[in-house]
Amino acid sequence: MERGFKSAEAYRATALLCRQQAACDPDNSWKLLGEAERWEYLAEQILASRQKDRTAESSRSAIETRSRAPAS
Repeated sequence: MERGFKSAEAYRATALLCRQQAACDPDNSWKLLGEAERWEYLAEQILASRQKDRTAESSRSAIETRSRAPAS
């Protein structure tokens, strides 16, 4: 799980670099800003996938806990 977070962080850092380069290179800013959007999108996909995995794990744990509980 830690690995996914680090990848998302790296993607966001790359997006930031693209934005900084766009500010310094107006002729290519459209391309660099497009790349920044792509990196942000990839970071969001990683984080959404991680959240989905966490939610699924939580659901499985709750089901297992209920199935192990003694009947009253």
